[in-house]
Amino acid sequence: MIGEERVGRAGAEPDVGAGSRTRLRVALVSNLCPHYRRPLFEALAARVELECFFFAEAEPYWNPLLPAHTGGSFQQARLRRVTVLGEPLLPGIAARLTPARYDAVVVGLAGRLMVPFVFALARARGLPLVLWTGTWWHPQTPFHRITRPVVHAVYRRAGAIVVYGDHVRRALTRVRGVDDAKIFTAAQAVDGARFDVAAQPAASHELVFVGQLQPWKGVRELVRAFAGLERPSLRLSLVGNGPLEQELRDLARRDPRILFVGHVPQEGLPDILRRARCLVLPSTTTAAHREAWGLVVNEAMHAGLPVVASDAVGAAAHGLVADGQTGLVVPEGDVGALRLALARIADDDELVARMGRAARERVAGYTFASMVDAFVAAIEHARSRR
Repeated sequence: MIGEERVGRAGAEPDVGAGSRTRLRVALVSNLCPHYRRPLFEALAARVELECFFFAEAEPYWNPLLPAHTGGSFQQARLRRVTVLGEPLLPGIAARLTPARYDAVVVGLAGRLMVPFVFALARARGLPLVLWTGTWWHPQTPFHRITRPVVHAVYRRAGAIVVYGDHVRRALTRVRGVDDAKIFTAAQAVDGARFDVAAQPAASHELVFVGQLQPWKGVRELVRAFAGLERPSLRLSLVGNGPLEQELRDLARRDPRILFVGHVPQEGLPDILRRARCLVLPSTTTAAHREAWGLVVNEAMHAGLPVVASDAVGAAAHGLVADGQTGLVVPEGDVGALRLALARIADDDELVARMGRAARERVAGYTFASMVDAFVAAIEHARSRR
């Protein structure tokens, strides 16, 4: 059976009477509903008749210490209809995704079976389909190399595509047969009010990394770059957890300037950022991963911090982190360039203050309302192409 959690008007079905219906009926199929996505889905539900289907309990990139959709996490959400199902239960979703119920379906590019299944189902039933993706580099694992033609076929034949940022848009337009006119940018947003703290970055001597301690986050490169900085008063705080934890703890013991903080719950992050001089996110590309965006960048910028990021961070490739304006951008994996960027941050109070102010101003335009506008435009475009 499909496990369901109905929120609000429990058990209500979509109104299929065209005369009485004033809003689009949309099914959204995605793997997870993490805490940072719920405001987006709630905002979208305010614009359309939305039903969400979430099919995964975990993903390789997902931090198990962070909340997702399980355990009654929707009890306080303002989503009217939520369905939780397992990916093997494809017949359950097949029974629901019909033109009689929905005007369009939005599917996130996640799930080895779910995406091609929903895509084929929508095409067979004449249901307009919108693909939602943050992928701007195709992974190089054996599985991903084999399935690349399938993914490109989905790109070409989807009615519309919603992308995380312009960096994804540029990547997709390089795929043969993908029309730029059907791509809509929903640049990533967070709840900025949570991080609107009275930070004074130029007065701080603390650099901070926030994220999973995974190889693709560039934390090893960050520690090596910081170790070569001869700035006795400068500190580096590593906030997060993951498989590199013990290795990084050992490194931190060798340098008293490095503080290993470990995992910090979401409610504690604003205070971490308030004390910092800048955020450092030096992500690198691996065979399976490239940073799609890096939402901690938005959080730091809402707190008025400049960001030092590698060019493998989606938020930098999109342009939210603009070199010399809202932060500094360095080549991925380049320890020397990263060390020089950290030295500039350490030595130039005026630069830090100016970039921090610009960061707060720039990120203010990245809102859930803007994301929803892009989703609605994409849905209407897909319907017009049917």
